[in-house]
Amino acid sequence: MPRTYRLGARAAQKDATRDRILDAAIELYAEFGISRTTMSMIAARADVAPGTLRNHFSSREALDAAMVARLTAEAPLPELSIFEGATGIEERLRCLTVVTGAFFEQTARLQRMWLREPMLSPIWAERGAAYGGRWAQLVSIALGPLAEDPDAMTVIRAVLQPAFFESLRTGERTNEEVAALATALVTPWFVARLGTTGG
Repeated sequence: MPRTYRLGARAAQKDATRDRILDAAIELYAEFGISRTTMSMIAARADVAPGTLRNHFSSREALDAAMVARLTAEAPLPELSIFEGATGIEERLRCLTVVTGAFFEQTARLQRMWLREPMLSPIWAERGAAYGGRWAQLVSIALGPLAEDPDAMTVIRAVLQPAFFESLRTGERTNEEVAALATALVTPWFVARLGTTGG
């Protein structure tokens, strides 16, 4: 019985060390970018020996794969089902802005990393493509007949930016309040655009 306890404690310690390494890597990628962050910098930030880092992650690719898995778990892709029951463009825009604001809150670390330096290694590029594909689907459903309108796409892309949401969050607005304000701001333009395009 005591041996089982020691094994459990050792496993917990190993998990804690792994988490510390991942947190250190995420912080450093956000500070310096992926290309300027070395494995030795990660080991130092995590306060582990280089050998310990290699025991947990045998390569940069293995570390990146674990980071992608961690960040994906923290911020899963929104489901297309968010639009169920939404009948008009205003309701669909509201659904889109609500999920966008929540996603930005969940992905603050990832946003900082991406703004510092786009993640161009294969594992990051693959995940980025999956995220981009899903957002394209969400935007297309939200805009309906305006999804093929270049001006409508330009406007929605400008709105669905972290900086836009953060500027609306001033005054400690909740995500729901930010979504309501964003929807109120953009809906008249999209409704008018639908009228001019005959959609």
